[in-house]
Amino acid sequence: MKFLILILVSHLMIGKSFSDQLVNEFNFSATIDGLYKLEDGRTFESSSLKGHIKNNIGNYGNIKCNSLIEKNKDKLIFLRVICESSMNDGNKVWSVLERSSSSFKAGVGDSTIIDATGKFKKLIGTKCLYAVTKFKKSSFIKEKCKLEKGVLSVLKN
Repeated sequence: MKFLILILVSHLMIGKSFSDQLVNEFNFSATIDGLYKLEDGRTFESSSLKGHIKNNIGNYGNIKCNSLIEKNKDKLIFLRVICESSMNDGNKVWSVLERSSSSFKAGVGDSTIIDATGKFKKLIGTKCLYAVTKFKKSSFIKEKCKLEKGVLSVLKN
């Protein structure tokens, strides 16, 4: 038993030593561009989102996104968002965020960095987890991306 606990603790310690974490915080407001109400109770909504981003490596900037939301009687079925983040250092990052949830007001989803410029190219293909809280037309998102050890320090420079 002691051996098993030692292996488990060692594995957790090693896992932590090999990963860094990029933390992004977004806030934005939405403008509905199109709304389709179907006879069966489903709605499809496309929106434009504009706001701001900051992260734990000292970058900040503007973010613009487009979303497609499917709901059935106010229950979220699917959400897909593509975002372009323009950072203060002149670089850009493109991400896709997705989630399915029983509540539209708050939820957890997955995101993927699909393209980037400059130092952020190292992040292409990175999978992240995010949590979102909504208030009226505003959204507040915190996203966490696990990185290989050393990548975070390269991004800071």
